Amino acid sequence: MIRGLYTSATSMATEVKRIDVLANNVANVDTNAYKRDMVVTGPFLEVLISRMNDGSMGQAPQPFKGVRYENTGERLRIETDGTYFIIDTPRGKSFSASAELAVNEEGYLITSSGNYILGNNGRIQAWSMEGLHVDGSGTVWANGRMVDTLKMYSGSKVIGTLNGGAAVNEVVTAFVQGNFKETGSPTDFAIKGEGFFVLEVDGEERYTRDGSLIIDAEGFLTSKDGHRVIGERGEIWIGGSSMEVLGNGEIYVEGDYVDTLRLAAFEDPKQAVKVGDNLYRAREDAQMKQPDGEILQGFLESSNVNAVKEMVNMMTAFRAYETNQRVVMAFDEMIGKAVNEVGKV
Repeated sequence: MIRGLYTSATSMATEVKRIDVLANNVANVDTNAYKRDMVVTGPFLEVLISRMNDGSMGQAPQPFKGVRYENTGERLRIETDGTYFIIDTPRGKSFSASAELAVNEEGYLITSSGNYILGNNGRIQAWSMEGLHVDGSGTVWANGRMVDTLKMYSGSKVIGTLNGGAAVNEVVTAFVQGNFKETGSPTDFAIKGEGFFVLEVDGEERYTRDGSLIIDAEGFLTSKDGHRVIGERGEIWIGGSSMEVLGNGEIYVEGDYVDTLRLAAFEDPKQAVKVGDNLYRAREDAQMKQPDGEILQGFLESSNVNAVKEMVNMMTAFRAYETNQRVVMAFDEMIGKAVNEVGKV
């Protein structure tokens, strides 16, 4: 009974986080080049359960009944009877009698939730889905070569697994390009393709897709929040003259070359972290690459938020929250009866 109470409570906390993120997306629907956030959820650890007073965890394991697998080309589905696969998650070790596996960019076998399945030698590196299979003993083969053996647990009298409900794994940003709107202003810019403008903020580099710029009182090209734009030569001085910017970022003032807008791009979009005010910073381990974006002068990029879709998702999250709230109230009522009525008998 208490576990059900906790499960509903964790689900409520998850929906609160989802509603906060969706509300922030809706609030920024008109923010230039804003990128919507999404909440990625997953279960708590799957723990093994056994019958009470069995003392099963220290006794002899059940007989191993083999592993079954199916390779669809994109996924490798594995199942087992009498044993449990061990999965490495950010919260610790989890157990499961079945899993759908894929190969990540580093060549390791991961579950559909992005967690690593463990072998006797740790994380299993298979490199490719092609030629990948698992035999009945749990040995993983890739193109005829043995890679590792799945690490499994089998405890006597274990009757299954149980988790504590849903949890927020992470909040990810969808770097899908928004639509372009023409403004005609010579200080408005949009990036067609990948890349970020580079700004100097408190002595550090920050990145943004918002190209709504101005020329400050000293003649420097800055953001509307007063952060100076960085070019290949440093801060960009325009003066009071009109400027022309080419697709490759080259800036010309009255026909004379001044500088080139510096663009930054990341090997992995997740290496760009939101810091507020439509700005991003790079993670410490971020790997930069050459951007292939094209500069469009006189245009701005719109937000990639679909207001209608976000409102529908918010209503769904509210309904889920209310449902779990009613479950918590029902459990509270049952606990009250157990204490105040049943306990008196």
